[in-house]
Amino acid sequence: MNTTLDRLDLDVSDEQLFQRYTDGDEASFRLLVGRYQPRIQGFLRKRLHDEERVQDLTQDTFLRIHRARDSYDPSRKFSTWIHTIANNLLKNEFRNRSRRRETAFSELRPEASASGAPARPLEFPSGGADPEREAYRSELREAIDVAIDRMDAHHRIPFVMREVDDFTYEEIAEQIGIPVGTVKSRLNRARNSFRTLLPVPV
Repeated sequence: MNTTLDRLDLDVSDEQLFQRYTDGDEASFRLLVGRYQPRIQGFLRKRLHDEERVQDLTQDTFLRIHRARDSYDPSRKFSTWIHTIANNLLKNEFRNRSRRRETAFSELRPEASASGAPARPLEFPSGGADPEREAYRSELREAIDVAIDRMDAHHRIPFVMREVDDFTYEEIAEQIGIPVGTVKSRLNRARNSFRTLLPVPV
């Protein structure tokens, strides 16, 4: 029996849809694209202000999903997997750009200080002429990337979305399909993990 989009149950989980796709049902993949294309585009637009590249990287994300279909672990949450792929593509995009970019990173402390002031971002402004400062910024950016890469995926994804991309808790919950309370719990663990993994203070 041929399955069509019109006959697919919209309540079927992402993981079930992808399993159907790996079993040869092309319509299930089209439905997954429909579900996730707006999410991936929104995720990329938060950091990449280049609509053409947003569209390119969105297509690349689904192409990577297609190519890796035989290696997908059905016990793994599909939303985490696809956001991991999109985030890795975004990191590669930044690395491949020749022009210098400003790097911003949120301070790893409570959302508001005791005085009620919001947490401030930690910035590394570009344009400095001091070679030592430039070298330090470069080493710190690399150390941050390495520390993030060493995190478990279920901690890394919400951590990057919150601390780098400045998503709200609600946006993160919607994007990766977990409750807001779980987002906060994972972020607390992720921040502790980051402090342990980063070899220098920020």
